[in-house]
Formats: sequence, C-alpha cells, structure tokens
Amino acid sequence: MKILLAGGGSGGPVSPVLAVAMEIKNQHPKVQFLFVGTRKGPERTMVEQAGIKFKTVPAARWRRFLSVKNLFAPFIFVGGLSKAYSIINKFKPDVFFSAGGFVAVPLAWVCYLKKIPIYIHQQDAAIGLANKLIAPLASEITTAFEQTAKEFHSGSGLFNKNWHPAIWVGNPVRPDLFDSKVDAKKHFNLHDELPILLILGGATGAAQINNLIEAILPDLVTAHQIIHQTGSGKNRIKFKHQNYHPYELIPFEPYAAILKAAHLVIARAGLSTIAELSALSKVAIIIPMPQTHQEENAKILMDAHAAVVLNAKEAIPANLKQILNSLKFNAKRGEAMGSNISHLIPKDASKRIAAIITKQ
Repeated sequence: MKILLAGGGSGGPVSPVLAVAMEIKNQHPKVQFLFVGTRKGPERTMVEQAGIKFKTVPAARWRRFLSVKNLFAPFIFVGGLSKAYSIINKFKPDVFFSAGGFVAVPLAWVCYLKKIPIYIHQQDAAIGLANKLIAPLASEITTAFEQTAKEFHSGSGLFNKNWHPAIWVGNPVRPDLFDSKVDAKKHFNLHDELPILLILGGATGAAQINNLIEAILPDLVTAHQIIHQTGSGKNRIKFKHQNYHPYELIPFEPYAAILKAAHLVIARAGLSTIAELSALSKVAIIIPMPQTHQEENAKILMDAHAAVVLNAKEAIPANLKQILNSLKFNAKRGEAMGSNISHLIPKDASKRIAAIITKQ
C-alpha cells in the first residue's frame, strides 16, 4: 500500500499526519509513505526525522485581507497542480491523507481526478479554508473536537448531495511522545532544585511570547528552570543565566522528553500542541495567536477550565508574572487543570484514523 501525506507551512498540520503514519507503519510495516510539504516551512526537518521521504509543491496561500500576494495566488496554484500531478503520477498512491495546509489542496484535487480516496483531519475548532476546499472531494473527514464534527461534512464529489457528517476522533499524537529515550535532565542540563517551565511558540516560534518572556526573565529564573523554544531565526534574547536555556527548534525526541518532564508549559493554542498537553495532562498557560483560529481553540480550553488563557489584551508581562506565581503556590488549581485538559480530547485518535485509512 502507498499513502500520500501532505501538510505544512507550520508544524501544526504536520504532527498529526506523522502520528497517523507511525501508527499505520506499526500495523503494516510494508506500507510506503511520501510526504509533500512546502519549501520553506519547518515540515521537512520534522518529516525526515521520522524517516519519511519528502517532496515539495508550491503552496498558493489565499490571504483573507487585501494583499498584492493574492494576485499571484492563482498562478502559484496552477504551478502547484502541475507539480502535484507529476508527483502523484510517479508515486501512484492508493490513498491521500492530510490535516490541512494549503499545500494539500492541489494534491487532493489531482487525487480526486485520479479516483484516489481522500481522507482529511480537521484539527482546529474553526474549519480551515484548505480543508473547506478539499471537503467536497473527501471520502471521510475526522475532527479533533466533537462540535466541529457536527458542522463538517465529507462528500466524495463536487455535485454529490449525499454528504455525511465528519467523525469525532480527537487529535493524533505521535506514540513516541510517551517513551522518548532522551533523559531530559541530562540533555538540557537541569537540576532538581527548581520546577521546569517549558515555553513553546510552535515550530516557527512566536515573537509575542518571546517578548513577554524577555521582559520578566530576571524574575523567572529565580523560581524556575526555563527551556525556551524561540523559533528559527527568533532567538534574539540577550539574557544569560544558568537557569535559562533557549533553543531555536528542539528535535522531537528531546522535545517529547522535556514536555513530559515540565511542571508548567506556556504555549500557543495550536491543536497539535493542545493534543500533546492533553495526552500528558499538563498544566498550561495558553497565549493564542491574535485574530486567528487559535482564539477559538483557546476558548474551548478556557470554558473547560483546562488551562489559563491570556488573549491579546491580557498578554502583558505583569499578568503573566502574576499567573506564574499564582500557579506555583496553588497546587490544587494546577491539578484540576491537568485533569480537565486530559479529558478534553480522546486518546485513541491515531488508531482510529489509521483504521479508517487502511479500512481495518
């Protein structure tokens, strides 16, 4: 069996696809995978670390605001269709699977024309434009959130009116999230005297979070050991201290180890990150990317009392410092949030999606 995978531009659409691929590989060792992503995104590193072949296709991203770049989007899309056709003709996949990202659209359209079954996973509470464009062609759609499954339908044809609802499965996480062979304390040079604070801005980093942390670092390092993933090209913090450890991008095995070891996590509201926090029952402060789908994800966490959420106006150094101090001295609140987030997302998503794709 050959399975074509797609996603990219950020780490968000990539992590669940790799999680499902690993689950399928465990069940069917002879399956062949090819992952198609963008040229400049972080996905190439993530995919190659997982031992999967990687190709690129031009991604015609449509910006929902006035931008000169939208004028070029149709031409980029045609180029993407051409490259997708070439890749699919050569690889000859039996099925196609994606969790969003504009790079998936031309691949899905070519797969539909070639009658290759299409499966997509919707992570975020708000349905992404790429998945909306693919949905009418999809054989099956799965979702991370129960409410989204009620709002999203797959069609298997542009003119087919017999659409059926998506399937709520949760969000896949890689199985090696739970059993990293890396010793976090040795790898990151940590000690036992202070709790571990892990700061994540996603695979591409977050300048907003970096600036917030930089403003209160002198106070933070007196009470925490800090592992800070700043993002590629965004490690501009000059502060030096034995309890502060900045990294542009942490490879998956060390990342899995430090996420498991962390006492508290500050992160964006991308669904891949939320699913990992849920899988490991982590206490978290969530700072969603302003004016994006992440705000809806964060609202679900806030309504479930599953994390502390700081939206754009609230995300200021004084508030963050106060919340960190409050959580440090309120163990019961942290335990309650860890329990709530652990029950937010079903735990068997990878297996369920793998079964749908392979028809097992």
